[in-house]
Amino acid sequence: MKRTSRETQAQGSKTRAAARERADNTSGLPEPYAGKLGARMRDLRLERGLSLASLREAGGLTPSQMSSAERGRVRVTMGTVVAVARALDVPPFVLLAFPDEDPLSAVLEEIRQAYGGDMRRVSAVIEERTSGLLGKKRGRGATKRSLHE
Repeated sequence: MKRTSRETQAQGSKTRAAARERADNTSGLPEPYAGKLGARMRDLRLERGLSLASLREAGGLTPSQMSSAERGRVRVTMGTVVAVARALDVPPFVLLAFPDEDPLSAVLEEIRQAYGGDMRRVSAVIEERTSGLLGKKRGRGATKRSLHE
């Protein structure tokens, strides 16, 4: 069946609209959350003295893609967050915590920096300092008795 001129024009308009939408999604304008995550990734990478290329294999991204992620120009998957966190030797939540916006994140970041970024030491310190508050039985949480003591 042969298309009419109007059908051809309508199809062309749909194609152009779809192309514009794709361009808008990758226009290089950072998304607010993507920008925060990217800046956090960059800060932690630089803190460890790592290059973009050194995270290539770990994060599954090329240096160019990693650079775009750090600038908030692309959306990052949770798989990439986990892989980059492993490469940076931090738990994934550290990448997703924004100390400037959340008091708890600020405290954790302060402790993390005080211990040179060593999350194992940070975890041990937090566990040591809170073990008496949360009850002696690990993994069971506070008891009625411990809450009233």
